[in-house]
Amino acid sequence: MKKGLIVLVALFVTVVAVAAQVAAQDATAEAAPLSGVVRVGSWESGDALAPWNNAIAAFKAANPGVDVQLEAVPQDYGTKLLAQFASGTAPDIFMTGDGDVAKFASMGVAESLDSYIDGQNGFNRDTLLPAVAAFGKVGDSTYYLTKDYSPLVLFYNKQMFTDAGVEAPTADWTWDDLLAAAQKLTVDANGKNATEEGFDAANIQRWGIQLPDGWGATDWTRGILPIIYQNGGSLIATDGSKTDGYMNSEATVAALQWYVDLIKTHHVAPSKTDAAAFSGVDLFQNGNVAMLWTGVWPMAGYKTVEGLSFGTVGLPKGPTAKANVLCWSGFALNSASQNKDAAWEFLKYIAVGDGAKEFANYAWTDVQPIIESQGLANDEFAGPIVADLPNVLPIPDQTTASWGECGDHFFVQEINTVLEGDVSVKDAMDKAAAEADECLASKMAPTAEATAAS
Repeated sequence: MKKGLIVLVALFVTVVAVAAQVAAQDATAEAAPLSGVVRVGSWESGDALAPWNNAIAAFKAANPGVDVQLEAVPQDYGTKLLAQFASGTAPDIFMTGDGDVAKFASMGVAESLDSYIDGQNGFNRDTLLPAVAAFGKVGDSTYYLTKDYSPLVLFYNKQMFTDAGVEAPTADWTWDDLLAAAQKLTVDANGKNATEEGFDAANIQRWGIQLPDGWGATDWTRGILPIIYQNGGSLIATDGSKTDGYMNSEATVAALQWYVDLIKTHHVAPSKTDAAAFSGVDLFQNGNVAMLWTGVWPMAGYKTVEGLSFGTVGLPKGPTAKANVLCWSGFALNSASQNKDAAWEFLKYIAVGDGAKEFANYAWTDVQPIIESQGLANDEFAGPIVADLPNVLPIPDQTTASWGECGDHFFVQEINTVLEGDVSVKDAMDKAAAEADECLASKMAPTAEATAAS
């Protein structure tokens, strides 16, 4: 009996010792310093390289065994990146814009990051603004982390609003509020506004608003996409399979009609012909428009313009919802990287860690603690924009890698027939949807080689 007890005790001690040894080995392995080369691809140049240089220097100081090499390609970055993937020489971490997220995910060259984010060396997803972080997803999988972005925003000239006796825009503004203000702020050569009898629409001196792309004709679908969403419309099925029933739906057509009417019926926004004489001129800064619907990009410059008293506000609410979108870029991990551990640590560092603070000095971040430390929510100009970020919705580009070639191409082509001619919105969108779906079907159809192989 005693002998058996002694054996059991000895066995227990041995097991504990072995477990301790294994744990010590695991701890040693976990603590092993990172090493090797991490190559990073970017299209940036000039001053835009400052955050890269600062972040890389700080990361290398903390991880001296890792050699982070920035490969900046200002010209033809996308073409070179595709060639690098084809030849197996692509960088470990690469940047792309939102229009290429689905493409690189479908090519299999962007690593799914979910296991990294949720793993031992990951981070809390709640750190990020969910609506912004979602731009790095395709379906339910995360392939990119945010580098920077710009939502759309409404700039307005405070002095012009005061002089016209119009109340400043608020977060509760609706389409009707925007139109009413734009009419009072649109003035002809005789000083009459668009609500007054005798208003001369052929001789406007100041328009109430400059719409996305501003010239009456557009190739910037992103700019008018919020209007479609604000009326409950969309441009493509969530699975990216078709546009019929979406691009030409009643809700989408009605939203586009409202947009077109601001230019062609109410004359509160410049048409392509109107703007021809202002080529290269910033109409908002120059006092030719009272409101500007665009991204956040001109804000820093406007702050330096003497005598320009302006404010910002989120986009108005449509008949069904508040909605906005982003122009976005992000970082991805090459699925063929030979140094994924070190590459992930650097990617995490520049996307959510201290390195992200460097990029946040130059552009918008989705890391909530950084936003809070910058005091953006309480800033006179940034505050209204931050408040509108929860209203951001996904873009068609996230549904299929063929959106640009098929959906966007035909949408732009046909909406311009409305803006520049006499085609109805419904007819234009019916044609666009039919052409887009034919294109999408051709992209999804199996090739002859694939059919033969099966």
